[in-house]
Amino acid sequence: MSTVEDDNATPLGFADELERLLPELRAFARSLCRNRDLADDLVQETCLNAWAAIDRFQPGAAMRPWLFRILRNEFYQHARRAWRSTELEPEQAERTLVANESLEARSDFRVLQAAIDSLPQTQRDAIVLVVAAGFTYDEVGLICDCSAGTVKSRVSRARDAVMHIMTQAEKGHSTTGGP
Repeated sequence: MSTVEDDNATPLGFADELERLLPELRAFARSLCRNRDLADDLVQETCLNAWAAIDRFQPGAAMRPWLFRILRNEFYQHARRAWRSTELEPEQAERTLVANESLEARSDFRVLQAAIDSLPQTQRDAIVLVVAAGFTYDEVGLICDCSAGTVKSRVSRARDAVMHIMTQAEKGHSTTGGP
């Protein structure tokens, strides 16, 4: 009986596993860059880099953390190259320039998304990978190039910060009676 890891020794098994992981890679890329087109470009670059490194991939090793690490590295390389030409999307400009009269205009999801967006990048990566993508602390450590203990600390701090922001928003919501 053949497993996915066993099949990764062949280009066909590698391609099948790569294709199976595309939706997860896209979701992680979107959480990193908040731009659908850029996320798709990052996933494409990740796939190209993975294919270029197929001879360095160890058969039997977990492909998922390896690909997520390639994607994360690709995102940071892009950020280093593109820091001078940051564009402001219309939706982001509107959120930044137009103040809502009350928190009732926001859904809980938007408050949560804003809370996660406000986290430092290292904490955001950790909480998204652990909570949303379902990686273990050890796997996230491999992806983020740090120890599992560091990942646990980052996730804990991220959860505390998100809870604090959500609580503050809720208090503002409950005390805001109108304009």
